[in-house]
Amino acid sequence: MSDAGSGNEMFGTPQRAARPAASPASSRQVESPMLARTPDSVARGAGGSDFESPAGGSATGSDLRTPQRRVQVQSSPHSGSQGERSSHRARRGFLASTPGPQGAQRDGSKVLYGSTIDEEFVAEEVMKFVHNFRLEGTPASEPAHYLKELRRQWEQCTEPKKGIVFTINAQHLNQFSSRLYESFVQCPLEAIPIVDQALWSASLQELQSEPEDLGRVQVQLHSLLEKDQRQMRDINVREIERLISVQGIVIRMTDPMPDVSTAAFRCFNMTCRNWEYVPLDQGTIKEPMRCEQCLKTHTYQLMHNDGTYTDKQVIKLQEPPELVPHGETPQNIQVMVFDDLVDSVRPGDRIEVVGVFKAAPFRPDRKFTECNTVYRTYVDAVSLAADLSNRLAAEVDTNDDAGPPPKLEEKADLDPARHTDEEIAWHKKIRELAANKDDNGQPTIVEKLVQSIAPSIFEEEEVKKGLLCHLFGGTPKNVVSGSGDKRCRPEINTLLCGDPSTAKSQFLSYVYKLAPRGIYTSGKGSTAVGLTASINKDPATGDLVLQSGALVLADRGVCCIDEFDKMEESARAILHEVMESQTISVAKAGVLSQLHARCSILASANPKGSSYNPKMSVAENINLGKNLMSRFDFIWLMLDKRDAKQDARLVRHLASMYSVHGVAKRAEPALENELFRRYVSFARKWVYPRINEEASAALVEAYKDLRNQGTSRETITATTRILESLIRISESLAKMELREEVTVTDVNEALRLLKSATYAAVVDPTTGKIDFEQLVAGMGASKRQRKHDVEQLFQDTLAELASDGKTISIEHLKDAMNAKLSEKKEAPVNEAEFSAALRVGEHDGWCRKSGVELEYR
Repeated sequence: MSDAGSGNEMFGTPQRAARPAASPASSRQVESPMLARTPDSVARGAGGSDFESPAGGSATGSDLRTPQRRVQVQSSPHSGSQGERSSHRARRGFLASTPGPQGAQRDGSKVLYGSTIDEEFVAEEVMKFVHNFRLEGTPASEPAHYLKELRRQWEQCTEPKKGIVFTINAQHLNQFSSRLYESFVQCPLEAIPIVDQALWSASLQELQSEPEDLGRVQVQLHSLLEKDQRQMRDINVREIERLISVQGIVIRMTDPMPDVSTAAFRCFNMTCRNWEYVPLDQGTIKEPMRCEQCLKTHTYQLMHNDGTYTDKQVIKLQEPPELVPHGETPQNIQVMVFDDLVDSVRPGDRIEVVGVFKAAPFRPDRKFTECNTVYRTYVDAVSLAADLSNRLAAEVDTNDDAGPPPKLEEKADLDPARHTDEEIAWHKKIRELAANKDDNGQPTIVEKLVQSIAPSIFEEEEVKKGLLCHLFGGTPKNVVSGSGDKRCRPEINTLLCGDPSTAKSQFLSYVYKLAPRGIYTSGKGSTAVGLTASINKDPATGDLVLQSGALVLADRGVCCIDEFDKMEESARAILHEVMESQTISVAKAGVLSQLHARCSILASANPKGSSYNPKMSVAENINLGKNLMSRFDFIWLMLDKRDAKQDARLVRHLASMYSVHGVAKRAEPALENELFRRYVSFARKWVYPRINEEASAALVEAYKDLRNQGTSRETITATTRILESLIRISESLAKMELREEVTVTDVNEALRLLKSATYAAVVDPTTGKIDFEQLVAGMGASKRQRKHDVEQLFQDTLAELASDGKTISIEHLKDAMNAKLSEKKEAPVNEAEFSAALRVGEHDGWCRKSGVELEYR
């Protein structure tokens, strides 16, 4: 941000600048630096007792165009002289309330014009709240909660002249004074500046500082009462200029834009050249009409590069899928953010916005001066918070530039300067839970976690443990290569396949609701554009912009894909790059970009037939492309096995879930939902296991054993992707016990899980041996050998019967081939095998088909 008069750094980071000098005709005395950001809700006259309209006076003369001035609303002929205009802009607290009756004395107190806000009451109550509010259980001898927080934030502030952002829990505000809370909700545009002023005054008293040494204090409210929380489709005109809370998913963000806070004007009279600086007041910049130096009118010219600007950004928020009624489409709403809220979120984040719901007129065409009668609505954000209700906290990725990851022994998670008392209490409970051991000295946490994940699903303990590994993930790490540092994928990809009604979709739904950035989609309804990115025209600027798809929105999260086998081939081809490189390359409409898609894939697929055929390989059962299945770390076969005892247990389990009598006997999870979520979030954020020498040697031996399980040199039983999967699974198992070192026990358990899942799926049903190459070739080793034998027999028989340029009929060739196979006591050639051998011969050029005849070349 450039200070007024400098004109050099127009688009820098917004900061508190000294208030520039202004002429008496266009400026007022300022009591605190908070007026540089929020409006002076009480417009004082010379005596300090008169009130004027919040809209203030209107500028006349030339059409003033300041940066991001959104609209110019022409006044009615009865409201002023010709050309008189008033303008409103999207800015926190800057849009004036609808003028009401003249402000008057109510019970001996002053009420702000156009509102029901008693300024003295709000200021006094805020001071009492800061000095007297204490959390439950806090002794009276301890300092007040928010007074202590205010001092702590000023002590941590490296540049006090730039000010601080002070957050207040609205629940605490309502506990202390419901009238004060209602003042915030009903008239936030008038109440917020008063609170900013009161907090600044409290800071002066607490720190014993000079006014010029402390910058502004900007209040941010969060956690409104339930009655003030709104869904997007329930917001109506009654909410205009009220404080509301709305939840949604960020789907688009604009680039930061400069927004004027102080405008610089210069007199263009050659003999004068006087400068005038006008601060933003009630959402408008009042152009000075008369130069105080040369006494001429309409001589001021706006100097864009010499004003003071702050950052502004527009966020497009979409309604969460779980809140959309059946048969409806998701609603969208625009959110305006300023200052420190700019770039605080990213597309795909689930956030809760607390802000003022506003309506602004707009022109249907820039050439027109009239505005539409239908207004555009938006939310002027006061605070943004991650919506982690029933979800895990977002993972913090580490890299070499940020230094080594934190260690548990440093106890950074227990630092009172960085965490609240509630968070520290949860962290201590999590550490104690991980330290619990049974009579044999073994940790019990893994068993409790398995019992707590999807408790409504019957048994499937192995699959649940695999999904736990999916949630915890491995350790992010960078490997130095010739082209620079390469990020090794820590995310674990999982495929659930098998018979219908085996809870595959329920597992996907559970993980989706638990993940911090979860996207749920169906294979049949997904396209390549919907998964990657689309090109749209920005409605504000008309420029082509990228609209993020499902995989980009799920960055650092989980993308759940149901009916994976029914996905179009063009959409499935996108996943090859995502599942290995975790990037998406886009080249559309002149936009060249490489987007991050660092997400784990959890997919479910059904067999081609009605049920899984054990006589066929997994590649033949599921309609998936070659090479794609080899990118999954876990491939779980979920089969509906016919077992009378197991069926009886399943019936009793379902009866306890749905019957009133069995509710008392229902199996309860070992960990309550909130503790389970916090435990997984804690491990993802604070635990980064490393492999020691013994574990490294165990990994080498395990990989060598897997490679040597083949029956011949042509059979591949393990690839390097299997080794990487073993490493990731071992690290996730160490995370479950909050250990920072991977042991041999973790490697052995990872190998057991991998054999239970992926290696059980890649067993050749003909030979009973492990054949990993079937995931690449699409068929087992015996069928690959049969295909090779038929192709060789086709070529030898054709060369024998059609030598010297002769031709032979197709039926004659088939009979000759079947005669040779019958001598070897092998099955005759079917139509599919013969057609495949014919295509290979034509492709290689040693045969040519002409009608029903074949020619050997």
